[in-house]
Amino acid sequence: MLNFVVIISQLESWDMSMLLKDLVDIKVGLPLERKRRSYLDEKSYAYNSLTLKSFATTLSISENTLDQFIASEQIGAQYLTETNNVIVRLRTPIQAIYVDIKNPGLLISSLMAKITIIFPNLLDSRYLALFINSVYAQNQLQKNIKNTSIPMVKISDIMNLEIKPPSLDEQIKIVTFMETSNQEIELLNQLVEKQTNFRNQIFDKLILQTKGK
Repeated sequence: MLNFVVIISQLESWDMSMLLKDLVDIKVGLPLERKRRSYLDEKSYAYNSLTLKSFATTLSISENTLDQFIASEQIGAQYLTETNNVIVRLRTPIQAIYVDIKNPGLLISSLMAKITIIFPNLLDSRYLALFINSVYAQNQLQKNIKNTSIPMVKISDIMNLEIKPPSLDEQIKIVTFMETSNQEIELLNQLVEKQTNFRNQIFDKLILQTKGK
């Protein structure tokens, strides 16, 4: 791993891309069946766990996409989400989500990877999630999984992603713009749904009026 001074000099020069492994730590989640409680186990431990459905079009985690997992023993912290983690879905479609202050302690399965930022003053977690979801990063990842029988990305492929992050201030500006844009899109989608329902109701009334004549 590059030392801190080298990383700073590279980021300030902007002359070369870095590899993601120089900025983060990444670990695969837990194979759940190894820890699933059976009827023979005396003790049980309940956890809310991420599912593949937790990886939606936004970076946030929706509570209604979580499952409950009953374990035979306590799960180690390395398999649980922590605030500011980035969680990556390893099975295609590859996607990243961000763990905010409302979602620590969620169980991570082996179909996912947990990314922890080593240098939070250099790389924002939300920016990293956006970067992984970008066409640029997705193209890098797809090159390594298109010829495999099981469409899953390897940890080494994620670690070797080339990244050239802007300044932290610029990263936060990009994140703010994307979050605002997503909110506007969500409002527009709600408006379209409302308008569609209204149109269908009018149409149904017209049909009923026509039948009554």
